[in-house]
Amino acid sequence: MEKQCYTAQQRRAANLVWTAAGAYGFDPMFLASHSDGTPDFYMNCVVGLVRKYYGDEIPRALFALWEEDRRQPLLDDLTWLFLESAVYANELPCRPVLSELRREHAEEFFGQEYQLSRQEWMSKNQLVYTMQAARWRSVQGRNPPVMTPYESRLAAALAPDRTPDPQELTPAVLQVFERFALFDGKVQPKAAVRLHFEGLAAKILSKTHPVQLVRTDRLTVGQSVAAEGEGKGPRQDLRGALVELRQNGEEDRNYIESCFGRSLYPPERLARAEQQLCAGVHLGCHLWFSSGVPRPEQARTGDARRLADQAELQAERNRKFFAQNRELYQGAIGRLTGQIRNSILIHRQPDALCARTGKLDAARVWRMAVMEDDRVFLRAEEENRPAFTVDLLLDASASRLHCQEIIAAQGYILAESLRRCAIPVRVSAFCSLRGYTVVRVLKDFGQRDAGGTFRYFASGWNRDGLALRAAGDLTDFAPGPADRHLLILLTDASPNDSRRIPPGPGYPLGAAYDGPAAVNDAAAEVRALERKGIRVSAVFMGPGPAGKDAGTIYGPNLARITGMDQLAAAAGRLIQRQIRSLDD
Repeated sequence: MEKQCYTAQQRRAANLVWTAAGAYGFDPMFLASHSDGTPDFYMNCVVGLVRKYYGDEIPRALFALWEEDRRQPLLDDLTWLFLESAVYANELPCRPVLSELRREHAEEFFGQEYQLSRQEWMSKNQLVYTMQAARWRSVQGRNPPVMTPYESRLAAALAPDRTPDPQELTPAVLQVFERFALFDGKVQPKAAVRLHFEGLAAKILSKTHPVQLVRTDRLTVGQSVAAEGEGKGPRQDLRGALVELRQNGEEDRNYIESCFGRSLYPPERLARAEQQLCAGVHLGCHLWFSSGVPRPEQARTGDARRLADQAELQAERNRKFFAQNRELYQGAIGRLTGQIRNSILIHRQPDALCARTGKLDAARVWRMAVMEDDRVFLRAEEENRPAFTVDLLLDASASRLHCQEIIAAQGYILAESLRRCAIPVRVSAFCSLRGYTVVRVLKDFGQRDAGGTFRYFASGWNRDGLALRAAGDLTDFAPGPADRHLLILLTDASPNDSRRIPPGPGYPLGAAYDGPAAVNDAAAEVRALERKGIRVSAVFMGPGPAGKDAGTIYGPNLARITGMDQLAAAAGRLIQRQIRSLDD
């Protein structure tokens, strides 16, 4: 097997697995970690013991039985409880220290109740948590938690009286799952229906139903509900267990490239950008810059072909939605174009050129006699070079699935209005997936047609701070035909990523990349870009509570809208303010 690269934490976890297995050099299929990313000592020992007693192929084939099933995280976690009980009973006689390690793990399990964030608690399936609590309470010699008869019988079944032999393991696990109606051997695809609840309804349902935070590790394009009455959400690869498949760096990179196409950056330039930008709170993350997704006939893998087909279908939905509302949107383009032109006429003075006719420049008269240079007059440049460029950056995370067509229309309106004013504009979309923040250029400066904006689709997470860093680096790499730059984001101001902030200054134990930590990071990156000379502003259309976060991130350079009819006026005021600021 090809050796894989490990982070420092993964290396520690792998060493624990190898030691328990009594074998070295293999790449464990699973590694166990705490919620803060540090290795789980006891459960990595369990992973190694599973390898020792059952080899590699039997557990791999067992977990593969329900891969892509909608209850895969639940089945994974329950299987690990079964395996833990089996290998503990086998190993204890020859390794008595396991008893103490097991008790320490039980204490750590209950100790984490006071450390987990709200999102981490949401990621726990209630049945799994009850089974885990029952197991670790029994290890501590405490009474089990309050359980239904069904839960009590399941907890007993996950702690078999007799350790199954290797050939008995798979039938034993499947028998438990079938007995308790958890898995009948047939994979049930993940549900495509997405229901979103807020306020009181969300609070009530989270108390009475299992709640899970969806992690987006497989890229798919979901249908919006903006264009049609009902839509399909993304099919996502769910693996919420703390004992989870270890990420493979080379596979992830190949997956990103197959889905989004080759990087616009040369390899050396991309490596340098990652080294400089993926630091601090973004340590361990990666970057990718591309011009979109390959066409279906160019895709190299099945996943990439499906994505390309879905992306083309979403592009058609975007164009269809714009065409259905063409009168409204063309009117918005006309109004915004007029506002921008008026602002340019008022605030941008034409450049003065040295010429043989025009207004005499007294400071240059001496050149006629001394240097025989008759260009001692000044005249206005008839065709000015553009005074500035605009980078339009669209949030393309899964939180925008419900309004993809609207965002594509917004981006097109802004890009087309700027283009009609002879302002160079580049349109990009960003999302994060498998630790990669991906920036897709939909329309470049040199392309006159803004129609590429309709290739927008939403999927994945959004690590706004790193995306802002990437946008600044893209400006350095391909600055366009002007020296001054405006960056305008279309955003819901809700940064959220599956990759945690690593331990470091300000976060001794690390932190989830969401909430105040992510908002503060995005705000800091906005200020850093402004110090660099890039003017940053945002058009915000999102839920009410996020408005405060939008203000924190973008300050006064924020235009808030609640509907498409407000876009031209709000964006016009925003762009006018930024054009005035260029004279400062």
